[in-house]
Amino acid sequence: MSSEDRVNVFLLGATGQSSDTPHQWVSWLPELMASAHVGYIGGSVLGNLLSNVNPSLDLTVLVRDAAKAHKLNQLGVKIVLGELDDVENIQTLASQADIVLECADADHLDSTKAVLAGLKQRYKDTDKVPTLIHTSGTGVLTDHAAGMYATDIIYDDNDAEQLAKLSPEQPHRNVDLAVIAADEEGYVKTYIVLPSTIYGLATGPLVDAGIVNPQSQQIPALILAGKGRGQAGMVGQGKNIWPNVHIDDIVQLYEVLWNNVIEGKAIGHGKEGYYFGENGEHILLDVAKTIGAELKELGLAESDEPTTFTKEEVDRWFGGSESLGSNSRCRANRSRVVGWKPKKGTEDMLASIKPEIQYMLSKES
Repeated sequence: MSSEDRVNVFLLGATGQSSDTPHQWVSWLPELMASAHVGYIGGSVLGNLLSNVNPSLDLTVLVRDAAKAHKLNQLGVKIVLGELDDVENIQTLASQADIVLECADADHLDSTKAVLAGLKQRYKDTDKVPTLIHTSGTGVLTDHAAGMYATDIIYDDNDAEQLAKLSPEQPHRNVDLAVIAADEEGYVKTYIVLPSTIYGLATGPLVDAGIVNPQSQQIPALILAGKGRGQAGMVGQGKNIWPNVHIDDIVQLYEVLWNNVIEGKAIGHGKEGYYFGENGEHILLDVAKTIGAELKELGLAESDEPTTFTKEEVDRWFGGSESLGSNSRCRANRSRVVGWKPKKGTEDMLASIKPEIQYMLSKES
């Protein structure tokens, strides 16, 4: 694709959970855990696109909230009202796109199939191979450690053979496999971005306008549970390990992939198109301890020592999911090879916990 061509772009997942109302501690948290960063990643990617305005870019965004759609319209973005279940609409919009940025629910297979069907039609209509940049997650690498041990299995995004051995039963895997199969058919080039534990409050005019979700998933979930039970906690003994990445760094990974595609550079796609978003890793116990210290300092817990969540608490606070007790270890070697240069690491992640708590309290009050 030449940078001189006019580029039609379709973005899904730019808006999600509203941040304009106080958190409902029990009822809202399972929804948060299932949201797959909707609006947090996509909204940040959209903000980045808008800040780097390209006159040859025609951008269309699927939005489910009419009020947010109106605000985006005022910023010059073409909006189509709809949800991920509106598969016919999504297929039509994808058939008009040269590039689709899919930043919505990583487990919504029907919407991804609709995107792929639309891109297949785009290829038939133009005889040009369109692009899909799809968002998955390092949850696809998880095990069943239940917080009781760390694993020494580390996945490399530059090792296609290793990743091909992932079980089709892993989280997100069925959608990822559909994306890869489409690339193998030849009618689309696919690139899969796999963020890890994303942290940091998103910023920018779209956040200020209340259009996009400023918070991530895992760390806010642990904070909410800790505040709700009056003591920080972890699954099992918290010995499991996850990678981490700052929101600004993961947005830069999308930008790097975008630029490579626009400039027509030959980078890995399809089964060789995995791009991990990680810059360091953490033991979940360290996250729980940091949350505990901050909750105690703010008078929200009597002890700074975290304790193990009971089964009832996992059900109550996380909808029964023990994903926060799993291991997910990886290295973003392919991402770095194509030009990604993340800046913030694990110390920054731990330092981000206090601002997260303060933000939540400000919304509650």
